[in-house]
Amino acid sequence: MDHPTRETLEGFLRSSLPASQVKATLAHLLTCDRCHAELEPLATVMWKPDAAPEPVLSPEEEAAYDASISAAFAVALGLERDLGSERETAGGRLAEILRDPQGAEALLAQGRLAPTWGLCEALLDKSRELRSTDRAAMLQLAVLASQAVDRLDPAVCGEAQQADLQARVWAELANAWRLSDDLSQAEAAMARARDLRLRGTGDPLLFARIADLRASLLSDQRHFAEAFRMLDAARVVHERYGDRHEVGRLTIMKGLYKGYAGDSEEGLQLLARGLELVDPERDDKLVFHTLHNILLLRVELGDFEEAGRQLAGMRPLYATEATWLDLVKLRRIEGQIAAGLGRFEEAEALFLSTREELDQAGFGYEASLVSLNLAEVRLLQGKTAQVRALVAQLVMAFRALGVGREAMVAVVLLRDAVEQDQITLEVLRQVAGALWRLPSQPASRGAGLEEI
Repeated sequence: MDHPTRETLEGFLRSSLPASQVKATLAHLLTCDRCHAELEPLATVMWKPDAAPEPVLSPEEEAAYDASISAAFAVALGLERDLGSERETAGGRLAEILRDPQGAEALLAQGRLAPTWGLCEALLDKSRELRSTDRAAMLQLAVLASQAVDRLDPAVCGEAQQADLQARVWAELANAWRLSDDLSQAEAAMARARDLRLRGTGDPLLFARIADLRASLLSDQRHFAEAFRMLDAARVVHERYGDRHEVGRLTIMKGLYKGYAGDSEEGLQLLARGLELVDPERDDKLVFHTLHNILLLRVELGDFEEAGRQLAGMRPLYATEATWLDLVKLRRIEGQIAAGLGRFEEAEALFLSTREELDQAGFGYEASLVSLNLAEVRLLQGKTAQVRALVAQLVMAFRALGVGREAMVAVVLLRDAVEQDQITLEVLRQVAGALWRLPSQPASRGAGLEEI
């Protein structure tokens, strides 16, 4: 890491540095304990030569002392105004960029759209905001942010500070690629983010954010042990900073990935533990989705009575927080609870309506998997001929959808078991669980659990 020289620090204290150096030095001092320590004795020498009682100053000395402090505050306030102005200007540009992202990309490449720190932040914020509603736009804005941040002038913002922002932008870009189901692009972007972080200020919170996002990528790549290590490393950072909410959120993420890995019992425990730590006022959506995933894991563990009680208590939350798709998927959960409690006719009706709505909405993969819930109900009733027909339909649907090899192999094995009269409830549930957990399918990332 490049630290400011003693002369630079003295110039900062005297307010005699050029504006570009002042901004970079101030940004560095905000994150560097070593320079803080070096600055303290310099400040004492320059502004308070004796650590003893304050000397009696002449009116001229008092005026000079006050002027130096006022100058330092003026610089700091000016920097704050500059950043605020950048953000305000970027907000205006963002509206234009959203209307024509490709045009903005061309303007940036031609040098006709000035890359600023504020613009990069605004693009990143908007990209994250679109995660749940428009992932194509999320990716497009993250790509634009990466192009803008790489064009920043390090002489203005400082090389280490630029590297920090670049690392953050590229890590978020990696996450956007991941959510767009392009894991190779995500891996390349994450590798760049990690390399850039090593050139930066060493900010622990940046390390924690990159580790958090890398854990999501590792989970999708089925590298669960490494994903858990990344989450634990990020959690330790937030524990040191005393951020109880972030510790809780990372505990919840670990519980979610345990569920993806097939360890439903430990996943449930971690979700419940994390829920006790998070602040509902800070992220009410996190609370809702965590409760939803706890419900799903209880169903998977066969605790249908407790799941039914939880669902009854959550009705008001679903009414206010759930999307249309959430409510459609909720009917599948209701069907699983009904089936588990022996209410087969009710379960069938719920599964049929869920499958139809998912299929009509273009969620062909998930709609097909609901057929396995129907098959389970009919197997419990001894209707093996209907089970055979449902599995045959599922094979045809998967071929039409062009699902991945793993999914196709699993469903063909299930078909063979049915045709050889070797189908059992355990086999059916194992295949269904495996299909829900396959990360390569865009409809679901694991066991029906909702990503947070």
